[in-house]
Amino acid sequence: MLVASALAIAVFFVFGGALGLYFAQEDFRGLAVAKGLLPRHASLWRYVSVQGFMDLFYPLFGTHPKPYHFVSIALHAANAALLFSLLARRLAPVAAMVAAGFFAAHPVLFTAIYWQSARSDILATTFGLCTVVLALRRGRERWLAVPSFALAVLSKESVVFLPLALWLIRRWARKADPGDGAIRDLLIPALCLLSGGYGLYLLLGKAGITVGTGPNAAYALDFGMPLLQNLMTYVGWTIDVTMRPSALGFVDVRNPDIFGLAIGSLIAWGVAALLPGLRTRGWLAAGATFLLLLVPVLPLRNHTYHYFLYAPLAAASWCLGAVVDLAMAPRAPRRTKGSRRPGGERTEGTVSEKVARGKFAAWLVAGACLVLLTWNGARLVRRMETRPLVALPGLRGDPIVDRSIIARNALDGLQGAQLPQGVEITFLFRDRLALLARIALGSGEAPAPGEEVYVERNLRTAVFDGYGVRAMIPQVAKVAFALEPPPASSRSLYAVYAPTGETEVFSRVGLDSLMRSPWVNQW
Repeated sequence: MLVASALAIAVFFVFGGALGLYFAQEDFRGLAVAKGLLPRHASLWRYVSVQGFMDLFYPLFGTHPKPYHFVSIALHAANAALLFSLLARRLAPVAAMVAAGFFAAHPVLFTAIYWQSARSDILATTFGLCTVVLALRRGRERWLAVPSFALAVLSKESVVFLPLALWLIRRWARKADPGDGAIRDLLIPALCLLSGGYGLYLLLGKAGITVGTGPNAAYALDFGMPLLQNLMTYVGWTIDVTMRPSALGFVDVRNPDIFGLAIGSLIAWGVAALLPGLRTRGWLAAGATFLLLLVPVLPLRNHTYHYFLYAPLAAASWCLGAVVDLAMAPRAPRRTKGSRRPGGERTEGTVSEKVARGKFAAWLVAGACLVLLTWNGARLVRRMETRPLVALPGLRGDPIVDRSIIARNALDGLQGAQLPQGVEITFLFRDRLALLARIALGSGEAPAPGEEVYVERNLRTAVFDGYGVRAMIPQVAKVAFALEPPPASSRSLYAVYAPTGETEVFSRVGLDSLMRSPWVNQW
């Protein structure tokens, strides 16, 4: 319980900033469905994390973002505690705590916890860990692993190869202790059958998504160089816990800057596999589990995201725990010289005293490691949270943080305007309006761009094509995004927004007056 509490404190210290974040982009989909603006999620694909999650929590939380973020953080803390309990069955508790702390505070999980729409990775890992816990039991309750795994794959398909990893884990457990994990039953085949059926369901397009090698597939596969580059990137991200300065350090793209680190790490892992002490602690099973949990995302041509590492990172933490356990393993006690008491008697130093001192020192080291990991994670998460977008002052470098701020600013501006029922809102970019006004006044300006610029796409994405506005402000009947003022109607109002989302609402008369004012020369 003390370790679980320490891990929870570390998680909230590192990722607690998410509690102040608003909704962003796809986060509004669930709210729009709850308000009847969009149809319910009808496919099995991620049904638990997309639809089931909102069915459970929307009646409790409504449109308030903080409790949703709290649930994500709390689930991550629970996953860290589950990981500790699993590792502590085979490793020393101090080693299990360091490993779970590595998972709990790793900054690579920033987006998974800060972005509500990435909760699928968290939920899949929660149910995946529960599946492992149940499958390793000896009684009939181990069959509860089947519904638990079903919930995992219906949260996210990235855990589809978990049954193979579980087979390796049970095989290793049987070798480590013939009295444990020696159950020979149909559980693993049943899980594999479930996994294979769901994988076939996705590949045949029954889920409404396209998976294939074609360029138009939503999840385009490429088994050539992109697969290898993805592997190097994910391994590098796992090892590079300090996120060394790099032009692509915080960006969700393949990062050649860390390929050397990844190759060196893989070589080191292979050499370490020769050590019997690591193999008996599950080194091979942990590495294979890491790879199996990465397999579904490795061949993705257009998707390389930090949060895809959420589940594999738990297996990587097992590797770290094995190293720590081997390093902290007690050595055979050496005989010690006795000491004389005042009366001249000799007394031998007891082994139990040395063991107690050794355990205390081990817990001190493990506690220091957890503090160090927490400090490192917190400083990097804060850096990602506050990192500016250099090309556009005022915007944030992380798209989720940036768009959540933009969405909040835009909605605050609309809500402050006391909009009438049934109003139609048209969003117009302030700087484009100013340029159009100057052109109309004959200032000799270059023509305005004929398509959306980044700032315009950014706001439209932030409010999920207007569904975020309609979900949060019920009196809005329609939302449009225009490059120039459209013809007026009796129900139209115009939302003029800045790059950071601050919005003012104008009638058509007010908008025409604005475009003739000295304001147009300020931008």
